[in-house]
Order: sequence, then structure tokens, then C-alpha cells
Amino acid sequence: MNHQGRAGLHVGELLRELGTSAQDEVSLRHPMTFGEIVGRGQVERLAAAADGIFSEVEPTHAWSGADIGGREWHGRFQGRQIRGVTVARRFGTRVQVDIFLGSFPAPVRRALYDASRDLVDANVWTLPPGIDTALPTVPDDEVLDAKLPFGITDEMFLTSPVACKPIRGSADVERVCGHSIAVYGGRASGPRLSAGATTLSLWTGEVGGLPLEVANVIHWEDAQNVKGMAMAMRPWPVVALFQARMRARTLSFLDASYFESESGDGVTPSQPREV
Repeated sequence: MNHQGRAGLHVGELLRELGTSAQDEVSLRHPMTFGEIVGRGQVERLAAAADGIFSEVEPTHAWSGADIGGREWHGRFQGRQIRGVTVARRFGTRVQVDIFLGSFPAPVRRALYDASRDLVDANVWTLPPGIDTALPTVPDDEVLDAKLPFGITDEMFLTSPVACKPIRGSADVERVCGHSIAVYGGRASGPRLSAGATTLSLWTGEVGGLPLEVANVIHWEDAQNVKGMAMAMRPWPVVALFQARMRARTLSFLDASYFESESGDGVTPSQPREV
């Protein structure tokens, strides 16, 4: 169902906040797909379709800046709570909207595909031809560096599409962040917006030669130290590659309960099994 008042995962709200007019070109980048949908009508239909898989959505945080706005929200799906982030940015007369998800359980992927497939080209749901999905060898002498630009508390938590439950404790969080950087090779930093004790940080990594888009919600303990990070990502085919490579690297210290089993949902790129 489409829920009046939240206007498609806050897309309508953010377009209004940016003063979007009929003269603006509006585009949407869906959490499950490559490419973008262009045209305000199409954008609003696609946002409504994604919104409609949830029985309810509750806003949690909001950020606003010059030519940019962001909303974090929690959607209820069949007893699950799915966290998402919607961001709208203005570039002159062009307005780009991105929807990120903090987790991609198989039933949610299937529901998003079923709700949106008639609005999006068939070839944008899966990896482009020729992408190597093999798990790279991890060098024996690899040195991990989390490269966190702030201090973290002992009770630090991290949520991410990498794992299906929070990673807790500064040691494991730093270790996971170090492996993450080894996989995506550094970050191309984007805008940062702060409100209260939170910061929304947007950045882009690269997995398999493809961009991994990230919206990271940072929760501050004080001015220098962070107590939590909640990451949301897109597009799903690249997130799936990232998941597979991170699982291979971290299964030795994060047990199998942190990872979703293979689902065969029909919208997931094939991934090699770890031996």
C-alpha cells in the first residue's frame, strides 16, 4: 500500500524541502538496481512502490544542508525492522535522490523486485557481464588499518549490510572496518551533515570495479568519540559482492549467525560458496 503523509520513503518530503519545480530534472537511484530513473512522475511511482512493501515506516533522524537533505527511517516488513536512508541532492537544475538500505534480507529483496520490476529495466537488477565474482586471495602479510578519523568507545556498535546483526565491541568493530577498507580500497568522501548527536556521512567505495554507495549514520558519544555507526548501502548487486568478500574474511571471528544463508530469491547475483 502507498502511505500518504510520508510520500514514498520521504522522497516527496525531500523534493519539497529542496524547492523542486517543474523545471528541474529529478532522478532516483533505487537500492536494488544500477542506473537511475529520470522524471518526477516516474521517481514518485518508483518511490511509492518501494514504500508500499512496508506496513509502516517511522522516521528516526533528519538532516538538512545547502542543496541536500537526508532522512533515516525504519520500515516494518513481515515482523522485521528494515533501516533505510533517503538522500536528495540538488546540482543546479538537477535533483538526485538515493535510497539506501541497512540490510537486504531475501524476503525484502524479493518484495522490492516484485513491486518495482515493471518500472525498471530488467538488465539493471544484476551485475554487468564480465564482472569477476571469485573471492580474491587474502595476502598472508596483509596489514589491516580501520582508518577511523575519530575515537570509538569500548562498547562501540556497527550495523551494516555485511552482517544480519550488530557487531559489538571496539576490537571487533575496528577489525571489521579494517577488512572493509581492504575490500573496497578506500573511500571517496561525499557530503557530511550533522544534527544533534548524529552525523550523516556519504561516501563511495569500489568492489569488483563497481561503485559501492554508502550512507553512514554516525552516533557520537562526545565531541571526539563515536559510540555507534549504522551503515546503509546500494546498489544490491555490489552489496552482494561486498557481503561475500567480507564473509570470507571475517567468518573466522564472526560466527555463522552473523550471516544470512543463501536464499535463491531470483534477484541475487550468483556468489561462490566459501570452501
